[in-house]
Amino acid sequence: MKLIYNLVLSLSSFRELIIYKQILKAQRKFSRFDSGLFDSKSEYNSILRTDTNPSSALRIKVVRRSPEAIESRLKFMAATAKSLERLYQTQKAKTTFEKQNLLIKKTLIYLDTLLAITFRLSAILQLDVPKKSNNIDLQNEVELLIDEVNRIASTAKFNRMKLFEGDFAKSSRIASMWFINEKNGELFRMYISTMTSFSLGLTSLNGMHLTFSNPIQAQKKIDAAINRINEERKRIQSVLD
Repeated sequence: MKLIYNLVLSLSSFRELIIYKQILKAQRKFSRFDSGLFDSKSEYNSILRTDTNPSSALRIKVVRRSPEAIESRLKFMAATAKSLERLYQTQKAKTTFEKQNLLIKKTLIYLDTLLAITFRLSAILQLDVPKKSNNIDLQNEVELLIDEVNRIASTAKFNRMKLFEGDFAKSSRIASMWFINEKNGELFRMYISTMTSFSLGLTSLNGMHLTFSNPIQAQKKIDAAINRINEERKRIQSVLD
C-alpha cells in the first residue's frame, strides 16, 4: 500500500500505519544480510515514502557492511510511526483545544525520538571499541542517525508547516502560532525551536557529520544536543501541564 498525498490522510493514524508497515517490510528485507542468503556482491534498495508529498521518498541502500546501521535507524523510524499512530487513534482533533493538544503531543513524540537518537550517539561514543575513529560500521550508524534527525526535521509537519525547521521559532518570519489558554481564554504565543542536525551541533558548517576523530569534542556536542532537546521538551510539556 502506497502513501498518497491527502491532507486529511496526513493527520490520521492510517498514514502512520502505512509508514510503519513500510518500515517493517524493509526490516524483513534487510534481515537477509545477516543470514548470509546472498553473495557478497549483492546489495538491497528500498524506497520508503514517509511524507504525503508525492515527490518525497527515502531511498535506503544496504550493502554488506551496513545492515546494523540501517537497522538502528529503522528502529527509530518504526517507534516514531507507531507512537504517532497511537496518538491519532486516541487524541480527538475537532475543537480548538483538542487540535492544540494534538500538535503539542505530536511535537513531544518527535522530540522523544530526537532525544533517543542523541542518547544512542552518546552510547556509541562510549563503546569500548579499539580505533573507534576508524570503525566504518559505527561511523555509518552515526551518519545514518544524523540523517534521521534531518529527516524528522524536514517531514514533521502540522497543517503543512514544518515543526522543526524554524517555521515556529521565535525569529521566524514565516508563521506564528497562537494558542488559547483553556482555563482563562487568554491568547499566548507558542514557539518550537529549530531541531536540525546543524542547529543541534551534530553537523558542521560545511555539512560534515559528527565523527570520532576527537572523542572529547564529540561528546561535548552530543551532550549539548541532549540538553537542548531536553529543555525544549520540558518547555513544550509545560503547555500541557
